[in-house]
Amino acid sequence: MTARKTGVEGVVSFQYCLHSPQDLVIEVSGAFIPAAVPTPLRSIPAEAPTDTPAEAPRHTPAEAPSDTPAEAPSDAPAENPTDAPVENPTSLNCTSAEDATNRPAEAPCDTSAKAPRDTPVEAPTNTPVEVIPPPPSGKDGGYGWLVVGTVFFINLVAAGYVKSFGILYIFILEHLPETTAGSAGWILGLLVGCRGLLSPVTGAVTVMAGPRVCVVTGGLLASLGLLLAVPVLSVLYLAFTLGALVGTGLCMTEIPGCLVAIEYFHNKRLIASGLRTAGNPMGGILFPPLIVFLHDYFGLRGTFVILAGIMLHMVVFGLLMRPYEMHRKILHREYHKKILKSHQGHIDAQEETRQDTLVILKTKGKKRPLDFTFLKNPAYVVYLVMVLCVNIAMPNALLYTPVYGRAIGLSAYENSVVASYISVCDFCCRLVCGWLTNKKIIKTRYAFIAGLVTGGVSCLLVPLCTTLWQLLAATTMLALCTATFWTLINILLADQFGDESMATTWGFFRMTQGVCSLFYPAIIGMVLDQSGGMGVPYMMMGGMLMLGASIISLQPLIATISGAKVNID
Repeated sequence: MTARKTGVEGVVSFQYCLHSPQDLVIEVSGAFIPAAVPTPLRSIPAEAPTDTPAEAPRHTPAEAPSDTPAEAPSDAPAENPTDAPVENPTSLNCTSAEDATNRPAEAPCDTSAKAPRDTPVEAPTNTPVEVIPPPPSGKDGGYGWLVVGTVFFINLVAAGYVKSFGILYIFILEHLPETTAGSAGWILGLLVGCRGLLSPVTGAVTVMAGPRVCVVTGGLLASLGLLLAVPVLSVLYLAFTLGALVGTGLCMTEIPGCLVAIEYFHNKRLIASGLRTAGNPMGGILFPPLIVFLHDYFGLRGTFVILAGIMLHMVVFGLLMRPYEMHRKILHREYHKKILKSHQGHIDAQEETRQDTLVILKTKGKKRPLDFTFLKNPAYVVYLVMVLCVNIAMPNALLYTPVYGRAIGLSAYENSVVASYISVCDFCCRLVCGWLTNKKIIKTRYAFIAGLVTGGVSCLLVPLCTTLWQLLAATTMLALCTATFWTLINILLADQFGDESMATTWGFFRMTQGVCSLFYPAIIGMVLDQSGGMGVPYMMMGGMLMLGASIISLQPLIATISGAKVNID
C-alpha cells in the first residue's frame, strides 16, 4: 500500500485510480486482502472513453464528427502530436481526495493514455512515498522462545520420569521379589508403548482442540496414574497405573509441544529443536538421583506421591503454550491498529473496525488432523521401517543400563551416576548437534545416519565393559546417538513432508514406535531370563541400530525409483 501526502498540511490522502472498488488490495505477508476504498474517492468505469484519439493527426480538427456524440470536456490539449510521448502517466489518477470531490460528476479522470489494468501506476519522483512494511510473522523469536522454554520443562518432567524408570524398576523388583524380569517388563512396555502408540490421536486432538487442552489433560492423567499406584498391589496393577495411565498422560504432554515449537520457527528451527529436546536429558540428569533420594527417605509409596505432585507442574506449563495461529493473529491485529492510528485523521472508526478484521490472514496451508495418504508414500514408509529396527535400542539401551551396571557390581548410587552422566552427554550433544546442522556444517540427514551408526557401535561395546569407567566411555557414544536421533528426526519430517503435515507424519512415526515399545521390553526381559545377562540383548540392540542406519541411507534411491514426492536435501 502506498500513501502520498496532498498539499493540505496534516492530512494524508490515498490516491488510487481504480476500475472497481474491489481492485484495491493490501499486500500483507504474501496474501492479498480486499480493502475498502475511502468514501471521497471515485471509481473509473471499466470502459471509459478517451478524451482524445491516441493517434490523432497533427491537423485534425478538435471537434468530433457530426455523427459522433460530443465527448465530455477534458483537461488534455486539443492537439496531441503523434511523435510526443506521454510524459506523466500519473495523470490517470485523481490528484487528491479534495480534487476528486470538487470534480464535476460527469467528468472522469483523464484517461488519454490509459495504462493496462494490471500495470501499477508509479507516483511522481518528487512526491514523498510511504511504504508500509508487512506485519511481523511471529517466527524465530519473541513468544516463540517462551514456547520453547515451556516445552523444555515439559520434556524435563516427562522424559526425566521415563529415563529414571530403570532405577524405579529395580525398586519395584525389590518390593515384589517374586516378580520375574519378563513380567515386570510389561510395566515399561506399557509406559513407553502408550507414550508412542496414541501419538496420532494426540496429534489430531492437538489440531482440533489446541495444545493447551491436550497438555493440561495429559498432566492430570499422569498425576492420577502415580497416585493410583501407591498401594503397589501387583505387577499387573502397576502395569496399568505406572504404565498405561502415566504413558497416556506423557504422550498428551509431549506431542503438542513438538508440533507447536516447529510452527514458531523457520530459520532458527534446528537451534530451537536442540533447546526443546535438551529438556529430555536434563530430566535424565535430575531425576535418577532424585528418585534414589526420595526412595531412601520416603520409601516406594512416598516416591509415587511426590512424583505425582511434580507431574502436576505440567498443567501450569501447558497453559503457557499459546497456539501459533492465535499468536500470529494477535500480532497482526496490534500491527494494523498501529498503522490505522497513524492515519486516524483520514479513516473513521467504522473503517478501522473493518480493516482490523480484514488484516487477520488465513492459514497458508490448512492442517489436517490425520492424512492416511502418507502411508502410501514409500519415502515416508522408510521412516516407519527404520523405527521398527532402532526402537529396540531407544530408549531400552539407556533404560537397561542400570540393570547391566548392577550385574557388574555397581551400587544404586553408581548406577544413578551413570544415568546422570549419560544425560549430561545427551544434553550437550543435542545443543551442539542443533547448532552444527543450523550452520549447515553437516547435512541433517548425514548427521542422523552417523548418529545411528555410532549408537550401534556403542551397544556392541557395552557387554565388554567390566568397570564403571569403561561403562561411562561406552555410553558416551550411546548418548551421542540418542541426541542426534531426537534432535533431527522431527526436523527431517518437517523439511521433507511439510510443516502442515507434522501432526500426521510425527504421529504415525510415534505410533509405530509405540507398537514396538509395547513388546520390545518384554522380549528383552525374556532374552535376559534365558541368557542370564545383558550381553545378548545389547548385541541385538547394536545390530538393529546398524540395520536402521542402512535403511534410512537408502531413502533417496527408494524415492527416485518410486517417484515419491519428498524434499530430500
